[in-house]
Amino acid sequence: MRRKRVVYFQRYCDTAMHTAPCQNSHPNLGSCHTLEVEGISIHFVSEGKGTLVFCVHGSQSWAFTWRYQVKPFAEVGYQVVAIDLPGNGYSAAPSHHDYSVAGNSRLISRVLDGLHAQQVVFVASSAGGLPVLDFAIRHPERTGALILSSTCGVHHSLPGLWNLVRLPLVGEAARLFLNPPLIRKNLVEAFADPQKVTAEIVEAYLRPLLRPGSWTTNLRTERNSDPTFVEQHLKDIHSPALIIWGQEDAWHPATMAEVFHRQLPQAEVEILSNCGHLPHEEQPESFNQLALSFLERIGK
Repeated sequence: MRRKRVVYFQRYCDTAMHTAPCQNSHPNLGSCHTLEVEGISIHFVSEGKGTLVFCVHGSQSWAFTWRYQVKPFAEVGYQVVAIDLPGNGYSAAPSHHDYSVAGNSRLISRVLDGLHAQQVVFVASSAGGLPVLDFAIRHPERTGALILSSTCGVHHSLPGLWNLVRLPLVGEAARLFLNPPLIRKNLVEAFADPQKVTAEIVEAYLRPLLRPGSWTTNLRTERNSDPTFVEQHLKDIHSPALIIWGQEDAWHPATMAEVFHRQLPQAEVEILSNCGHLPHEEQPESFNQLALSFLERIGK
């Protein structure tokens, strides 16, 4: 059912945005665009009209991770934009970009400026939560609500492989071993049900990682993902927040959800059983129902 909504933006900056057929997309992702921001070509997908829902992926990921959210959210009256952060997916991977949490937060701000967006609903997965939370701390007036899917934002122990790739030379050498079996192994660890990791999903995640510069910039992001500032200021975020977590998350234990719940003044928590690190991918129907009901309750 379509509901009447306040539209915070209707048009893009004509001089900076380009629209093209989705050569690098998925049938469920909507139309592809690029936006020039600080000399960086940012790839994103967009669908629908209405209140802006702005989706930010996690590490070694891209807009593909939101393939089960873009059209369902658009169908009930939202405009959904899912970006590829610099060096991820099909965005450029320039050496001059600041790949720190604050740097990607500033880039998100510039992208929203380019989209003429005043206030938005953020949906963030995993490491994508760091720049989104940083933005919410620095720009509370532009943060209408937060939906956090097993996100980063507090210090925690990472699995051994993630710590290894952060080491000098080791991470660079890992590029030589990027292949379908390795990506599949990584995804199987992220899902509670390994049967859901299909060859199509493996290929969709592997392909952009093989683009020139992509792996190097992913490493720079990983090595600059310090949550200290965000963790210290979580209590200052007063936007309504929904935290959705997988009970069987092997990378970010579900106990982290309670940490966010205690620190974020306006937070709700939902834990999904039989679900791993990517609730929006592994249990999209449950995720979408929870997220859309939350937005309905808060009037967004």
